[in-house]
Amino acid sequence: MQDPELEILIGRLESQPDLTLADFDGVLHALAFLLPDAVPDDEHAAQRISTADGAMHVADDAFPDWDVHIRGRAYGKHGRWHCTLRENDARDNDAAIGVGQSPVLAQAILAAVLRLAMILKKD
Repeated sequence: MQDPELEILIGRLESQPDLTLADFDGVLHALAFLLPDAVPDDEHAAQRISTADGAMHVADDAFPDWDVHIRGRAYGKHGRWHCTLRENDARDNDAAIGVGQSPVLAQAILAAVLRLAMILKKD
């Protein structure tokens, strides 16, 4: 999986509120490439990561003890959610920060996880 493919996937997570389970299978494939130890490996994994709880479990498995900041507003069916993953919230000198935004909370979390994993994989 190449960086342009990952950027396209993140762009879909951040812009499309109605992703299918097949789309989340693509997210699982990207996670397996970037973070093999953080990928759920059962037949319902795509469905689970499409929920906020499931996405938070992925973030926790991928980056344990990192700070997760979520902010946003619920506007009717969809909101505007922002997620930031930081190694240390006490200082402002993180080597890498994962940021994601989406109309769907789970997708904002997954976008932040993928962005952070891409940054750390390059190092």
